Amino acid sequence: MRWAILLIVGAALFRCLRPWVGGPENFAPLAALALCGAVYFQKPWNWAGPLLALLISDAILNHHYGQPLLTMNTMAAAGSYLLIAALGRWVSGHPVWVTWLGGALASSLVSWVTWLGGALAASLIFYLLTNSFSWWTNVGYDKSPAGWWQALSVGLPGFPPTWTFLRASVISDLLFTAIFVAGIEWY
Repeated sequence: MRWAILLIVGAALFRCLRPWVGGPENFAPLAALALCGAVYFQKPWNWAGPLLALLISDAILNHHYGQPLLTMNTMAAAGSYLLIAALGRWVSGHPVWVTWLGGALASSLVSWVTWLGGALAASLIFYLLTNSFSWWTNVGYDKSPAGWWQALSVGLPGFPPTWTFLRASVISDLLFTAIFVAGIEWY
C-alpha cells in the first residue's frame, strides 16, 4: 500500500511542478498510473488513486492558470483515466502471446510487450477522448469532420499543434509505465 500512496503523490507532484520547471505539455505520469494502478493497487485505489491524483493536480494547476478548480476538461480527463484503468484490468487478463519463444524469456517479453502496448493504447484513449471533447465543446472548432480533424492535428491558432501533446503523452506513458512496472515488479 505504501507504493500505491507514494506513486499517487509522486505523480501528482510531478505534474504540478511542470509549469515551474519546464518541459513539454502533457508529459505526465497519470495515464501510466491509471494503467498500472488498475493491476497493482488494491481496490478501491486501483481506480480512485489515479482520479485523486488528477483532481488534486488539476485543481492546483487550474488555480495557477486562473481557471476554476474543476472544469469540464477535468471531467473528460477523468473519464479517459477510468477507461485506461479498465484497459489495465483487461490487459492484465489478456497477455499478448509470443509462441515462438519459450521459457522465462518468453514470459518476460510477453509481459513487456503487453505493458508497452497498453501504454500506447492509453495514450490514444486520452488523446482521442480529450481532444474530441475539446472539439465538441470549444466554439473555436467547426462542428464537422474537418473541425474534428483540426482538433486532432493542428488545434487552434495561437496554441501548439495538438499532435505535439500526443507525442509527449506517448513518450511519458511509455517511460512512466516502464518505471512503474519495473519498480513494482523488482521491489
